[in-house]
Amino acid sequence: MKSDQEFMRSIRAAIDDCTQGINEAPSLQYRIARKARGEEPVVKKVSTTVVIVLVLLALAVTAVAAGIIYNQNWYYNNRGSSMRDNQPEVYEAVMANMTENPEQNQSVNELVNVTIEEVSWAPEAEKLTVSWKVFPKDPEKFEVHGMLALDEDGCYMGDEGSADVTEDGEDRAMHWLWRVREVNDDDEDEERSMYGILYGPPAQMMDDGSKRLLLVDRKGISMFDGALDAFSSWDVFRTPDGNLMFIEEIKLDWLSEDFDAKKEEYAEEYPDMADYAEKLTAGAKAAREKLKDGSFPCTLTYSVVEYVEGMDDETLYSGGEEGTVEFVVETKGK
Repeated sequence: MKSDQEFMRSIRAAIDDCTQGINEAPSLQYRIARKARGEEPVVKKVSTTVVIVLVLLALAVTAVAAGIIYNQNWYYNNRGSSMRDNQPEVYEAVMANMTENPEQNQSVNELVNVTIEEVSWAPEAEKLTVSWKVFPKDPEKFEVHGMLALDEDGCYMGDEGSADVTEDGEDRAMHWLWRVREVNDDDEDEERSMYGILYGPPAQMMDDGSKRLLLVDRKGISMFDGALDAFSSWDVFRTPDGNLMFIEEIKLDWLSEDFDAKKEEYAEEYPDMADYAEKLTAGAKAAREKLKDGSFPCTLTYSVVEYVEGMDDETLYSGGEEGTVEFVVETKGK
């Protein structure tokens, strides 16, 4: 049986056979891109064969996507395969200690549902992974994207930005929504330019521009009733059905008492940070003591804001509705 990737490659090969005319006329690709940005009308007709193949592609993508569960197993074998390839012992520990649907309690939020999907407590690898999903409560009206997908290149300047369009076609005085981090994006730029625009005005980049755009921002994770903040790296992506998935990797270096000694050395080297280092050490000691209970509480904090064209930047970045999800990490037998 073909894998999903092999299946998609065979479909793309069929499309390439039917779209040679486009490949042989690169100027058409650029004209299509400019049309999507509202710069130039595209009048070249597309053959019926191409239309049929593209429809079949859409159906095939839907069929393949429908069979995929976007959990941590999928993530670490696809989008985040670096751990598997470069740290196999960490990867094996994470997979071996996975817990689905941990005990959790979500705060009331009128716009989105947020659920902790999986947690892996892998102390042997000094790693705690957490995956959580966000989806709109009313998908007929709202569409969710990550806050970091807005102006991902950091070139938005607000009112101080120039309204002149630059060489890359971007107006620095307006927001752009990026779609470069989609799970089904191909890594080859030439295919991206052929099958879709990387970024553009939010309404044009949404799956359905008639819906209202919700931007979700991850604020942080605290452990042991706030005694210890989670120092983590994290990734976020949208699934084909429009859900947001966050993957968190939290360091567990505080498990070792060497952590305390390192923080003491840090405080001696940077006296201005002594209070902060002492707080970390106290939190680590309290956390190690509470591990004897066999589980500990965590709190995820996030915010969601509805994007409105022309809205005030302070409202965009600091407003919105904040929410929390309290969940439990089980350590017994781990």
